[in-house]
Amino acid sequence: MTDEPTSAFTPAFDGPSSSISDVRWDVLIVGGGSAGLSAALILARARRRVLVLDAQAPRNRFAPHMHGVLSRDGYSPLDLVADGYREVRAVGGVIENARVAETRAIPDGFEVVTDAGVRATARRLIVATGARDQLPDIPGLADQWGRGAVACPYCDGYEATGRAIGVLAGSVQGLHKAHMLRSYSSDITVFTALAGPIPDTDRAVLEERGMRIEQRVVTRVVTAGDAITGLGLADGTVAPVDVVFAEPALVALDEPLRQLGVERTDTPFGSWPAVDAFGRTSVQGVWAIGNAANPAALVPIAAGSGATAALALNGEFVAEEVAAASERVGAASASDVPSDGGDTAPTGPAGFWEAHYTANRGDTGQVWSGRVNATVAQEIAGLAPGTALELGCGEGADALWLATRGWAVTAIDISATALAVAEAKAARDGLADRITWVQADLADWHPSEEFDLVTAAFLHSPVELARDEILRRAAAAVAPGGRLLVVGHGAFPPGSGHSDHDAPPLPTPDEVLASLRLPDGWVVETTGLVDRLVSGRDGHPATLVDTVLRVRRQR
Repeated sequence: MTDEPTSAFTPAFDGPSSSISDVRWDVLIVGGGSAGLSAALILARARRRVLVLDAQAPRNRFAPHMHGVLSRDGYSPLDLVADGYREVRAVGGVIENARVAETRAIPDGFEVVTDAGVRATARRLIVATGARDQLPDIPGLADQWGRGAVACPYCDGYEATGRAIGVLAGSVQGLHKAHMLRSYSSDITVFTALAGPIPDTDRAVLEERGMRIEQRVVTRVVTAGDAITGLGLADGTVAPVDVVFAEPALVALDEPLRQLGVERTDTPFGSWPAVDAFGRTSVQGVWAIGNAANPAALVPIAAGSGATAALALNGEFVAEEVAAASERVGAASASDVPSDGGDTAPTGPAGFWEAHYTANRGDTGQVWSGRVNATVAQEIAGLAPGTALELGCGEGADALWLATRGWAVTAIDISATALAVAEAKAARDGLADRITWVQADLADWHPSEEFDLVTAAFLHSPVELARDEILRRAAAAVAPGGRLLVVGHGAFPPGSGHSDHDAPPLPTPDEVLASLRLPDGWVVETTGLVDRLVSGRDGHPATLVDTVLRVRRQR
């Protein structure tokens, strides 16, 4: 296999300015093709500090024209990149010509080092380095690459309409390319020497569709002037063709992702970096887009992946900013509480819970584990998704779990700090559009719509809480056919500082049911106590007792 074709395009490669080291960038994008520039444009327009480091070697630089790109069909791919440079720079984005040699994680972000030794750091990293085509070692093929010899039927098949097409199949799976091209021409020869033996069934189907099969080894590309006229064969004869569709091996240019230890996945093109639907990799803060994430992405798909990643990434920034502001507000509220000179706790439900979520966060930046409550999950797992309302959502673990299972969730809590943590996680996990977060004191809250599911898990409080009244309002918010789920403590958890002797008794499921004062037309589906095994605060196993009540409103 040859390394890659030679391009007539010679980039103006001056190298990066050392001044980029003086800025703490919000986002550093490695690669300035359609994916990288699309992400840069969105983020720069969102007023983020964006740096693009571009080696100026897009995969499609050998082609004089690109096709299938809305409003740019037949446009030069290099002109598209030049347009992108101008648009990104016009809104404050910075683009430097540089090859990245090293990539590493640092506290609060990432650092890259160019092959010229220039360093740059950023809070987030987007890798848009693309891929390259590794061509079969056939003399003359690289010289024609992007013009008379191409790879993609969707990109260049239309221009081959009615012409003599040669398909250089590199594998049995690659025979599918010949079938894709059949709608463009009835004059197709499939050269199979690189693929090895062809199964009889595949051979028969190709012939049934009117395609010729040539098993002799292709030794050279024959041209007249700049045009291909045939493919030379091992016996000295020439098979006449006007255009060649090859099957090059696709090689991911993913060294920055490998250096960071990003997880990989197997694809029909080989091992490739694994990403979610928004381009997030397994390394927090690192994204991959375009051909660096999707080997089959054409130009419009690559550009779309850049925009998708940029929108989600900026959503993370906004959520972090809201969380920081909420933390400052919570701290200010706590400091405003009158003091008699001693240690006085904030008074009132809002002050108490804000102080709780501000003061008790662990190393993870949150109070609770971030996992859905097992009893809640068990009761809801078999229900068909619909609309859900969660009362007292805290840092959002149950609401996020519901959203991942298709529920459209409204989640309410009194603490702005808790909600900020929840909202940031929703943005990070791509669930922001499935959850509506509402800051409200449930004592003053009244439902304005009905839901298929209403949940209230561990709605207990050491400060004033009109629990019975709140739960009756919750029942009133259940739609016909919907359910109300109330989960609570059946006994005080170990380490809570309370016991059955020094605090009011916890309500039983029967007492909760009686307090709801449900009218006719409700059915009790679950009621009782559930033991739940957890890891205690000291790291040892502990058994908690939950109360469960699930009732359904009949249609």
